[in-house]
Amino acid sequence: MAKASTTTSPRTDKAATKRASRETRGAPRSSTGAAVYTLSAAREAELLREAESLGDDTVIFPGKLARRVIWSSRIQLAAERDAADLVRTPFPEDEPALTREEIRALRDKIELLRVTQSRWQAVQQRQEQAVAMFKGPAAEAALHRQTLLRFFDLRFKKSPEGQKRLMAIRAGSGDADLVQDVSDLLLLCSEHAEALRKAPRGEADAAARLRALSPELARMLADKTFSPEAQRARKLRDAAYTLVVHAERRLRAAAEYWYAGTDRLKDYAPFPVSRGAASTGDEEEEEEGEAAAENGAPEGDASEVGATEDGTPGEGEESPSEADEA
Repeated sequence: MAKASTTTSPRTDKAATKRASRETRGAPRSSTGAAVYTLSAAREAELLREAESLGDDTVIFPGKLARRVIWSSRIQLAAERDAADLVRTPFPEDEPALTREEIRALRDKIELLRVTQSRWQAVQQRQEQAVAMFKGPAAEAALHRQTLLRFFDLRFKKSPEGQKRLMAIRAGSGDADLVQDVSDLLLLCSEHAEALRKAPRGEADAAARLRALSPELARMLADKTFSPEAQRARKLRDAAYTLVVHAERRLRAAAEYWYAGTDRLKDYAPFPVSRGAASTGDEEEEEEGEAAAENGAPEGDASEVGATEDGTPGEGEESPSEADEA
């Protein structure tokens, strides 16, 4: 019997290559086959305390986690290579000397950024699920709300007080207002239960459904609201990112002292930030950026880079002075 063909399409080969590259590219280039690096519980707790000590003095994470981690890891590897020079940098008296331990610690801070980003995304996904689940019951409640408002518009045609109550129900908008509207309408329904029972256009059934939906809507609204847990998760993610940025700036300052004017300084370049990039921290890495990383090219080519995290012009971007001279 002839063997089945094992030929794969170019698209399949490309996808498999891409998956393999994603699995390995986060590791140091000299140890592709090494075990995945993880933080110990004690070290993670120590770094979390350091992150929390920053308070509100944090930088918002701009997203592109995979690309950002690759960039930071390259800086950390360069600093380990150049540690003998960097630790002798004559920092000002009010700034501590750079140590080998500080250089190695950047790796831990990069891993903390991975961990805190994963936790933030998990919380965010739960909220997104709650938002999606809220839509169906909310749409049904809105229909019943209209049915009952039509009924009470007629009933309160000669009642200024009743009309005020209906105006208050109609005044708001949004999910929280809908939940409150349901509660207010149910109170009206209980006050006019006999008239509602005799109404011929399904008003009693609408009121019954709203009674069933009311507690469900209130619970789902709480689930989809930006909770303290979500706020803490995002704040810790931003704080972890700030630790990475601060560590890199120290290494960059030392590298500029030793290697200014040489090609070696390029290993310490700030991460390029796209023009107009939203600082939400929820942005997934872009396909073009992934392909560039896999091919060994710098992330953020001249077509998309406008500046770096340090505020300096990016690749292909003129500095303000150069633009003036031109």
